[in-house]
Amino acid sequence: MVSAMLSVLVAIAALPLAVLASPAAIPITPMRQDMRGLNRLWNSTLAGRAIFPSGGIRGVNVGAWFVFEPYMAIDEWSSMGGEQCGDCTTCASDEFSLTRKLGQTQANTAFAKHWSTFITQDDVNLMKQYGINSVRIPIGFWIIESTVLSNETYPRGGLNYLRAGCKMFRNAGISVLLDLHAAPGAQVSRNPFAGRCVATPGFWNQANFDRMNNAAAQLTTLIHNEPDNFGSVWGLEALNEPPTDTNDTPGYFTFMQGFVNAVRGAENSLGIADANRISAVFMDISWQWGNPQNAANPAFAENGGNAYDSHLYYSFGAPCGPNGCVSGTLSSHINFACTGGGGRIQADSDQLNTPSFLGEWWLLPLAGTFGNFDQTSARAFGDAQKRGYSPEGGRGGFGWYFWSWKMTNSDSDGSNHMRSYKDAVAQGYLPSNAASYFNANICS
Repeated sequence: MVSAMLSVLVAIAALPLAVLASPAAIPITPMRQDMRGLNRLWNSTLAGRAIFPSGGIRGVNVGAWFVFEPYMAIDEWSSMGGEQCGDCTTCASDEFSLTRKLGQTQANTAFAKHWSTFITQDDVNLMKQYGINSVRIPIGFWIIESTVLSNETYPRGGLNYLRAGCKMFRNAGISVLLDLHAAPGAQVSRNPFAGRCVATPGFWNQANFDRMNNAAAQLTTLIHNEPDNFGSVWGLEALNEPPTDTNDTPGYFTFMQGFVNAVRGAENSLGIADANRISAVFMDISWQWGNPQNAANPAFAENGGNAYDSHLYYSFGAPCGPNGCVSGTLSSHINFACTGGGGRIQADSDQLNTPSFLGEWWLLPLAGTFGNFDQTSARAFGDAQKRGYSPEGGRGGFGWYFWSWKMTNSDSDGSNHMRSYKDAVAQGYLPSNAASYFNANICS
């Protein structure tokens, strides 16, 4: 979920447009606005598929379910045999290394217990009560077990639990974005969210691109062939949080082209009508910065509808945008959030990255701005982040997914309610109705 964020907190969106341009050899043939991304799903008629909420996304991530991030549930991780260490490459700090430590059979049993208990019908019912209309579910490529190599160790059996989970959301009328959060070889270094903590990312080669896109094609087929289970899935996200420096992602645009070809190829084989196709979802162009020769604009890989995911965390350092950078005051945080991430929505749109949504955010501010128990400030900051990316905010955003629905750690630092939607609502830091605000005029 949270990568080495300091590098992303440069003024990426303020860079010259040339830095963000697509490769010159790629023709610019964007789809009609009314056929892009989320828009075409509003009137979807596929049997069993939920109509996308026309009022925008009011959602949560369900992190640590199918890609376990130990900080989110450290007590459970420890009970499963997982470890913590200063250098995550040296201990069982991720799903790959824990499976290797336990052995395949014991790991399968331990993770099956986790998958069946971490998110339950009670969670889905509570989400529905709170007005949540969509969830983003992080998954690893290994959920499609045929893509795993013989020398790789990941837990097996997750797909049936994903089926059951998606069916719960479908039956509740909650739409789903499946997020391929973790890639073969790991797309980033030293982060358990990649499924494997490594010193050097191993994803960035054609062989692993092909494995990831094989998983995408098989998932697309399942989504369409099993409407009872996956009927409310509106999109499939290609890759979560690649390195922010384009110099560290060789071949990224080639991978994105392959992803679109995999998804649309599977739909072509099934004869899926244009109006019923899922959206291909990518991190927005503002996520990366660096060498313009390596710039990868996902808009130029579009074929049949893209949507774009923006992640904004303030607690790792001051985020920046075309309108400037955040400072350590509440008013600066609110202004940045209310203007669509300091102008990022508009900057993305200028590069054809629309529709966009805020795919990860939480209530923690830049260090020293306000404390974890300053409820008044946290409420104002939350209202601003929601409104800045919601349709009613008027900045062109299509909504948001909070990171994350729940955390079950011991909360020794008093921050659970700043990062757990469930706790934030229970303790009065977020409204009990996701469509509501403590102050609807926060951005006025």
